[in-house]
Amino acid sequence: MRLPWPAVLGGVAVAALGAAGLIRGAMPQSVASIGPSAAGPIVVTGAYVRAPVPPTQIAAAYFTVYNTTGTADRLTGVQTGAGATAELHRVNADGSMSASPSGAVIPAHGSLVLSTGKAHVMIEQLFGKVVAGQTVNIELDFQNAGSIDLVAPVIGIGQQPPTAGTAAPSGAPS
Repeated sequence: MRLPWPAVLGGVAVAALGAAGLIRGAMPQSVASIGPSAAGPIVVTGAYVRAPVPPTQIAAAYFTVYNTTGTADRLTGVQTGAGATAELHRVNADGSMSASPSGAVIPAHGSLVLSTGKAHVMIEQLFGKVVAGQTVNIELDFQNAGSIDLVAPVIGIGQQPPTAGTAAPSGAPS
């Protein structure tokens, strides 16, 4: 059975638009700056993602979370459009790393620091290349404070993180 040309061309156009949407949706997007999150009960500073070394399909995100309130809060989840999964990894007492499915507590007037060789957000099954110069959107979900959206610059191996020499935001513990 032969299909008429308009039907064939329409199907090709739909397939091309669908593929373009998949590619666009899989690429890291940018919506804000790398500075501190908006002032609120939780302030996040110094966010960045370390570019993976090919052929690795895993990237790591780092940042500092300040809890400006008198009540502890918990980071309960992390999402990003850069990979299929994103989860908090913490250092165990023996120095090994493991996933922290229950999240992490940020004490009242305290902070949680995610840094190289310490805690980090592991982004796995990347949807595309994650290279220096791009940005990655990250959503942090807190038990009390709700969701906070970050835009983290991607930096290459050996590059200084954007937090180098940066002081804590005013009003946050140092």
